[in-house]
Amino acid sequence: MGIWWYFIATLIIELPIVFLFFRRDWKFALLIGSLLNLFTWPVLHILLFYTSIDINILEIGVAITESAGYYFLMQCSWKKALALGFIANAISYGTGIILNYFI
Repeated sequence: MGIWWYFIATLIIELPIVFLFFRRDWKFALLIGSLLNLFTWPVLHILLFYTSIDINILEIGVAITESAGYYFLMQCSWKKALALGFIANAISYGTGIILNYFI
């Protein structure tokens, strides 16, 4: 599979979770979620391919970065932003591990 398939899969997994967290402002939240992933996903892969930083550390960094983005851009509480960032990224990361194992 091409690398961009993984980006699309990430959006397919994470954006419904964003929707669940921000039902009232769902259109803006989906835009913010897409833009945050558009920023963090390439940075993650550049660091993954060109450094020796462990993928688990990188994923924690992505979750924190996206959480900060949700906090500042969606003006929600840190608790909500961190929950969203870590839940969405844990599910997409776990799904990626499973897909890579079976495909």
